[in-house]
This record gives sequence, C-alpha cells and structure tokens, in this order.
Amino acid sequence: MEQTDITGGAHLARALEAEGITRVFGIPGTHNLEIFAQLSAAGIDIVSPRHEQGAGYMADGAARVTGEVQVIVTTTGPAALNALTALLQSFTDSVPVLLITPGMPLTHPGRGNGLLHEVRHQSAALSAVLTEVTRVTSPGEVPLAVGQTLSAMRSGRTRPAAIEIPLDLIETTGPGQLHPSVTRALPVPVPSQIDTAAEAIAGSQRPLIITGAGAHGAGQEIAALAVSLGAGIILSSNAKGLIDDRAESTIGAVGVLELLPELTGDADAVIAIGTELAPSDFWPEPLPLPDTVVRIDIDEVQMLTNAAVTHPILAGARPATAALGERVAALRTESATAAARDWTAGWKDRAASAMESDGRPWAELSAALTTFAEADDSPLIVAADSTMACYYGVQTGWKARPGDRFLYPAGAGTLGFGLPAGIGAKLASPQARVVAVEGDGGSMFTIAELAAAVQARVRLSLIIIDNGGYGEIRNEMEDRGDTPSGVKLTGPDFPALAQAMGARGVHVDGEDALVAALTEAEDSTGPTLIHITEESRAGADMLGG
Repeated sequence: MEQTDITGGAHLARALEAEGITRVFGIPGTHNLEIFAQLSAAGIDIVSPRHEQGAGYMADGAARVTGEVQVIVTTTGPAALNALTALLQSFTDSVPVLLITPGMPLTHPGRGNGLLHEVRHQSAALSAVLTEVTRVTSPGEVPLAVGQTLSAMRSGRTRPAAIEIPLDLIETTGPGQLHPSVTRALPVPVPSQIDTAAEAIAGSQRPLIITGAGAHGAGQEIAALAVSLGAGIILSSNAKGLIDDRAESTIGAVGVLELLPELTGDADAVIAIGTELAPSDFWPEPLPLPDTVVRIDIDEVQMLTNAAVTHPILAGARPATAALGERVAALRTESATAAARDWTAGWKDRAASAMESDGRPWAELSAALTTFAEADDSPLIVAADSTMACYYGVQTGWKARPGDRFLYPAGAGTLGFGLPAGIGAKLASPQARVVAVEGDGGSMFTIAELAAAVQARVRLSLIIIDNGGYGEIRNEMEDRGDTPSGVKLTGPDFPALAQAMGARGVHVDGEDALVAALTEAEDSTGPTLIHITEESRAGADMLGG
C-alpha cells in the first residue's frame, strides 16, 4: 500500500477510519491534542464524557449492544488509569473496547523526571488488566498496531485492548501504511463431537441448558433445542433477552438464588452454551454439575474452566447449537421429552417462588419495566448497576423479550456502570428504548455523565433506587453481627440535581406512576432522572433518620 509521511495522530485517525470506526469516547488533554485534531478532520464523532471511567462504560455499553469494537481515547497517566476500572469490567465480561492513550516519550528517563502525568511503566499497568497491550515505537507503526490489535479483538473471544503511543510520536511525522485487520473465522462444529454429545443427552430425563452472553445470536436455536429435550433454560444476567423470559422452557436468570445448586445438582445432563459458569454469574458455590456436561464455547481455555466437561464442542454458539438440536430431535423419544418437561415445570415453579420472595422490595420496579417494554415493539435495553435492585430485582423479575438486553457489570461488579453504559447503548442503538437503573450510592460514582447525556441529547431514563446508602453492604454487616458503619449516605435531592444539569428530574411512587414517567420520558429530547424510595430492610434503617 501507499507509504504516507504524516503525524502519528494522523496515522491513527486514518487507520481507525479505514476500520469503520465512526465514534470515539474521550477527553482531550495536553498530550493528545493532535489525536483529537486528526479524529475531527477524519469526521469521526467525538462523545465527551465527564470522566474517563465514564468514557469506558459508555464504550462498553455500545459494544455490548452492537458486538462491535468501540474506542476510547484518553491522555496520559491519571486519565488512562481512570479508564482502567472500566476496562477491567469489559475484560471480565468479554466486551471489545479499545483504549488509545499517549504514553511517556521514547527517551523518557527510566527513573522519571517529573514530567506532567508521568507514569513510568504505564503499559505495564495496563497489562495487569489486559492481555493485549501494544506500545508503538514509531509513527508508522501506529496503523500496524491498529490492524493487529483489531485483528485480535475481532477474532474468537472478544476482549478489550490498548494501544499506547509515546507522546513524542503523536506529532512526529513518519512514513506508514494501512494494515487492514484480518478476522479469524470461528471454529465450526465437528460432526463427530455433535453426534456423541447428542447421543449422551438424548436419553436424559432432567436436562438443563445454561446460557451466557456468548450465546447472543443463537436464541432461536437454543429455544428449539430446549423444546426437543423438554429442557429448562437458565441464563446468566447478560444473557437476558437471548430468549423469551415468558417461554415455557425458561426458568430464568436465577444465578443469585440459593436454590441454584440444588437445581443444577438435580439435573442429569447440562448443556452450557457461551457461558463461563463463573461465580460472578452463578453465585452459590460450589455449583454442582452432573456427570454429563456438554459445553459449547469458542475459547478452548474457558472450555476447561469451572466444569469437568465430558463433551466439549469448540465452535460458535449458533451453528453448534443448531447442529446439536437437529441431531437431538432425530434421537429423542417423546416419552423422554415429556418427562423432562414435567421436571422443568416443577423447577420453574420453585424458581419463580424464590425470585418473587427475593425480589419483593423491587417487584413494582420489575413489573413497571415489563409493562413499559410490552407497550412498544422496539427493544428495551436496561443498563444496570451492581445493586440489589438490579441483581435481586430486575434481573429476576423483569420479563425480557427476545431482542431486549440487560447490560450488567457481572465480572468486576463495578459501581456507576449503569448510566454511562446506557448512554453508550443509546448512541449505538438509537431505535431502542434505554433505561438505566442504579442505587443512590453507586449512582454518585458517575452521576456527572448525566451532563454528558444532556449535551449529546441522549434520550434515556435513569431510575435511582434510594435506600439511603450502600444497602447490600449494610445488610452484610448486620448479618455478621457488626454495627453497620460507613454505609449511610447523605444523598442529594436527585431530581433537583438532574434539573441543575439540564435534565428532567421527577420523584415517583408506585408501579403506575413509574410506567407513566418512563412513557413521558420517551417524549423528551434528553435524559430523565426518576427517583424512587426503596421500601426494604436497608431503607427502613438508613432512611429512617
């Protein structure tokens, strides 16, 4: 390809544009001005968050709903480190976010000299979280690094990555050429593996399907397999919307329920599809599994993690599940399917009762989201936070339809994820309705991004469930016999705070009022904050005075 003598920043913008990147999330700084100048010149849209962690969560939300690489650009040192928490969340949940950041100059002293934003081994800090980190050594290496990094990110299991460009190379000119990324095709199912797996589960009386976010795109095939087997389906949090929560075979996103080990231990065959089977998704430990475990995954290392697998199928979820379903349908007897369907129905009833009990404080929230979703054919994206209202409430109580999405920070469990992730999701999927749900404590981690949503005219609802502080931690302290400390917070007037930042802000009580507020928010040109007081064990204590 043609050699071009331009700045490192221009090489970067040229390479990103050639790769189809149309938007970046980031904050300009002293050391990255040439990058932003070149991005603007290339016509790449720049979304301005109020904090680099917010930039990371925005990119994460956009990447989850599109499945495509999203880019954040920071400046050196504290900015890159601010983004690292968000990148940890993306790494643990297998989300393709690319960080581009300046680093110390090529000739920077090894012991440092007090340069602005100095981090002597910034790439080493990034490598503590990410497996794919590249530090370039010339302006012309920038497009090569982009091509190589995106090749890795778009092949197999998706992960975040970083490219560090020494700040003295960003404005230095040098020759370089585009290196288009090359994507490795997913492995295809091996017929003999499909046959042996089908034979192993065809006679099962109590089959159970466990699905994760890696199975998105294979919902119809999973539903068909469940019907052929009479199997129940349980989902990880981020798999909600993969299949219909109201379907006969769907037991639900029950990873938080205490009865889960009894359920998995009662199964005589498990088919795990696109899931890590991780403790962050399925809380009760250990998670007993039967002697027959069929696992479909594209990651050969993950195939051997968290389970003793008897029938590994290294392939994409959709073709492997389709092939397995066709073979099972040919082998399965009607009597076996009928017996399995009865078993599934029994566990579905037990799980529903447990979900209702655990989710009672947030039942109106979940019911309102279900009603709001069903009032329109457009998909509903719920961007959640690591808060009781989400993992005990919305995750189990909201009835998601195929095509809806639940974006949940499962692996790292970071706070403040919901709002910025919702902003990114709405920008990437403007036809969808987006609702973020956060607790009052976690919301304050990234509440400044409400101003970013106002500026970008992002229409979404932010529901803040207020129990007066860090309710889950308060309950854990009390359960230990400790006197709760450090968990009660003096919160702001949330509706007034939203209005001060240019958003709409309302307080509501009850399911009907919440549905009305969500509906009204869809007529706005920007974000709406909806404040709700939580009636719960924690709220009774921390809001009581």
